[in-house]
Amino acid sequence: MTEHAHSGHPPAEPDRIRTWTIVAVGVGSLLLFLVASLVTVGWMGKARGEMNPGWPSFPAEAGKGKVGMLEQQLFESSNRAQVLRERQEQRLHSYGWVDKEKGTVHIPIERAVDLTLGGERP
Repeated sequence: MTEHAHSGHPPAEPDRIRTWTIVAVGVGSLLLFLVASLVTVGWMGKARGEMNPGWPSFPAEAGKGKVGMLEQQLFESSNRAQVLRERQEQRLHSYGWVDKEKGTVHIPIERAVDLTLGGERP
């Protein structure tokens, strides 16, 4: 008896689709998608221009660091935290008025620590 009779299954059919046919269908699909995307982008641009005649394509505020209350600056290029830290460091190491009318001052942190360790209340 043949091998087919023992397994109970019919023999497998040989592949009839060539690899290059599959590749061609894939490449064709990608090209179709690309063309459809480009046509859609063009159509959307035209429609936007028709709906907003005379308007610039980008708002005048685009590119500014702050628009209204919205901060648009990149964190990498912002130096506000560094400036704040430098101001705080300067205040920690200097004398100055907290409230001139009440006579309240701030003193350097090193001096405050020395006074506190000496038993005084700065």
